[in-house]
Amino acid sequence: MPGKGCIVVAARNGVDCAILNLQGRVYMPQTDCPFRKADDLIQTLPASAKVRLVDFHAELTSEKMAMGWYLDGRVSAVLGTHTHIPTADTRILTNGTAYQTDVGMTGPYNSVIGVEKSIVLQRFLTQLPVRMEAARHGAELHAVIVEVDESTGRANSIRRFTAT
Repeated sequence: MPGKGCIVVAARNGVDCAILNLQGRVYMPQTDCPFRKADDLIQTLPASAKVRLVDFHAELTSEKMAMGWYLDGRVSAVLGTHTHIPTADTRILTNGTAYQTDVGMTGPYNSVIGVEKSIVLQRFLTQLPVRMEAARHGAELHAVIVEVDESTGRANSIRRFTAT
């Protein structure tokens, strides 16, 4: 895929933070193995980047959960994206990695994953292709707030955040 999959940026307080973006394989366009790619990317990180956030864009909750456990203790957070629906499994894993299977979306929640309800219902009822159009009402922001010990990279806390 185009891009690097990883970037290191300085936070406002000057702490180096690595952001890794990985894509799952199940029901998604085929890419490199995200587990092996995570290993490769982590090995390239500078020692100063102890704060490490992973955005894992995948369809299956099981693949996201497996990635969380796979990276537990090696990254500060594994945050799932793609399904648009926030999950209620926000927690810190055994070795200090903050985790949530899906953070949710920022967009129109008065919809079916961001698309006008009537269009999606038509598609399900007829099984015919339709042009997806973004819904226009009920915008919400869904996110998580993760606090990380910058000296160890371990998560201290994670909590869901929603704004309407």
